[in-house]
Amino acid sequence: MKTKIINNLKTLVNNDIRNNLKHTDDKRELSIKLSNIIKNHIKSLTSNEYKIIVEIFLNDNKDQGVNISTRLFYNKHTDFFFKETIVNDNTYCFIVVYLIHI
Repeated sequence: MKTKIINNLKTLVNNDIRNNLKHTDDKRELSIKLSNIIKNHIKSLTSNEYKIIVEIFLNDNKDQGVNISTRLFYNKHTDFFFKETIVNDNTYCFIVVYLIHI
């Protein structure tokens, strides 16, 4: 199940989310839209078996460095996370999705 969800998320990020980043006028609106796309996609795969936490860091790409740190306590046998970084000419997007089994 984990592998299926991760592969589906990779496909979603590479196909749909990369295209949405090209039109980044309002970053707040875009981050909400992206998180809702991800949540709805995962819910369709898991049928409410997981608590879904989506963290999106969206910023202008001006050749600056970025350090991101996060901490979460979870059960490594039932819970997992997915992370992806998308960089284009004018936008930097870091996505982390946590799935906590309930």
